[in-house]
Amino acid sequence: MTAVPAPTAKVQRQISLPLSKAVEIAWQNIRLRLSRSVLVTSGITLALAFLMAILTGDAVIGSMRNHIRAAPDRMQAQKLEAKMKANGVPTTPAEIEDDRLQHRWLITLALLVAFVGILNAMLMSVTERFREIGTMKCLGALDSFIVKLFLIESLFQGVVGTVVGVVVGLGLSLLSLSVTYGKLAWTDLPFAQLTAATALCLSIGIGLTVAAAVYPAWQAAKMQPIEAMRVEM
Repeated sequence: MTAVPAPTAKVQRQISLPLSKAVEIAWQNIRLRLSRSVLVTSGITLALAFLMAILTGDAVIGSMRNHIRAAPDRMQAQKLEAKMKANGVPTTPAEIEDDRLQHRWLITLALLVAFVGILNAMLMSVTERFREIGTMKCLGALDSFIVKLFLIESLFQGVVGTVVGVVVGLGLSLLSLSVTYGKLAWTDLPFAQLTAATALCLSIGIGLTVAAAVYPAWQAAKMQPIEAMRVEM
């Protein structure tokens, strides 16, 4: 009997695709599932618009308080302070601290709701794409490629939703303050604080969206190809 020679090389069952391919597939998935993508994007947009509006309002009103304290005409300063009180703006240190605490709770709640909504939408996306994921894994796609695919898709949605939310929140907040206080809202406009608030919102929005996609991406990557192909959708 002739001995069968041992294999000299390990058969490669998986292939490593470039990042550009993951970006291309992620973009195609967003276009094919536009309604779900809009749902995820709108959730982060609303949360970030709310956050940016609060931060903008706090920064502008704080600048207005400083302007009133430094105003040489005390009579005019008292009128402006009375107008702020009439519009529900806290003026005493205790009221300001309570207002900040309420804002923190509202911001936390809004971001938590957005996080849960994005997580649920991404989990549903994984469920809808069982066969697609199984096919890619059967063709040799690495687990890391599947993870990249979902994270890049989430990153696209996070960037768009965050940018739109920041612009909407900033614009609506400044418009509302202008209607209420007129030119005073634009006096000594705190550009440094608004820039810092914009950077903070961009970081939170994009980070929140990507973080919410980590578990769904991991779940998709760990899926067994045969089990995924057997699922009846």
